[in-house]
Amino acid sequence: MNKIRSSQLYCILVLSGAWSVICIPSLYGSGQILGTIAGCLLQILFCLPMLALAKQQGSFEKLIQSQKLLGILYIAFFLLWGGQSFIQLWQVAPPQLLPSSGKITAGVLIILTCFYTSSVGLKATARGTPFIIGLFIISIIVLILGAWKRIDISRISLSRTGFWESINIYNALSNELMIAWVLLDRVKDRKNIAINSYLLTKASFCVLILFLSITVGGRLTELTGYPFFMLTTLSQPLQGQRADALYILLFVMLYIMHITIQTGIVGHLAEILFPAFSKYTAPVSLLFMLLLAWLTDINIMQNITSIALPVLAFLVPLLLRMKQFSKSIHKEHSHEAF
Repeated sequence: MNKIRSSQLYCILVLSGAWSVICIPSLYGSGQILGTIAGCLLQILFCLPMLALAKQQGSFEKLIQSQKLLGILYIAFFLLWGGQSFIQLWQVAPPQLLPSSGKITAGVLIILTCFYTSSVGLKATARGTPFIIGLFIISIIVLILGAWKRIDISRISLSRTGFWESINIYNALSNELMIAWVLLDRVKDRKNIAINSYLLTKASFCVLILFLSITVGGRLTELTGYPFFMLTTLSQPLQGQRADALYILLFVMLYIMHITIQTGIVGHLAEILFPAFSKYTAPVSLLFMLLLAWLTDINIMQNITSIALPVLAFLVPLLLRMKQFSKSIHKEHSHEAF
């Protein structure tokens, strides 16, 4: 895989993060907005060690080349995340996308599309992200226009209800930090700007969805699953023309990009660790994800990835940075001794 621009990394992370926001399972209360902001601040702290290492080109690749078992753990993480994502597709998709009469057909078509996109490689995927970002922005504008007249600020209450739940959910659905850690070596410049911009964009999108869900849907949104889709049902910009097709297109494009990024990362890691077997790794990884989705309970996969995320995306970079810092201190003392 060749170098990618910081803008492409930003687009990759934002699109994967947008899918995570769509997968927020329920609305607990007004405190969820503050919980989202707190979760974003926590993730900024999580990113500090990897950003410190990003200044040294090749830190991640050198790490997994010297510790192949660790590299295999990263591959396993993305395979589990992919399996989890396939189950989420089945659970989260609105009836308009996967109706009961044709649910299997629609799901198969999406999976076949994922097989094709996974074969094009991560570099080609990165080049295609600006189009989906454009669709994403248009959808948000339409969403706001449709919800604007229905907003009732009085539904916002100063309550801690949902605060801790939101922190846990927001961080559990933030596996994009692993994408950032793996790809930072391949970014040419402005790495800090790309990561910080992604964190702020995702948090802003999440706060917007929660704010509109509370002020537009009120108790109705709290009683149903997946606030994003309840909000899209309630907020229609024109009385005679529904925007469901736009939201369904966004949902499908985000999901395909989400899975393609994961398979591309697995292929990228395999290229580093096992160059001789890397040619068809991405499509094969898609099969493993489907197998995991079929054989493994989603709660088990979510528990594993939730525990592994802070370890692999924060603790490992932190320990590596501390080791480098300790070596530099030791060298300084050695030079002073002479």
